[in-house]
Amino acid sequence: MSKSKSLFWDQAESKFEEVCDGIEQGTLTQSQAIKEIRDSDLAWGLIGFNTVEDVIDAISEVKVFAGARFI
Repeated sequence: MSKSKSLFWDQAESKFEEVCDGIEQGTLTQSQAIKEIRDSDLAWGLIGFNTVEDVIDAISEVKVFAGARFI
């Protein structure tokens, strides 16, 4: 894999995980997460999403783990 493709893949994957973790931990609301995804200009196709709307659909299914702590 080329260096640039690897970089773009890592960026998209990191942002997706960051947003999902934020929702799960309660530090981001669904609307804040959607805004972050819409504002980011990342290569979502590299991690399996065809459009930004597909990413938004995926994060819309993430739930908050209220009071749960995983170590």
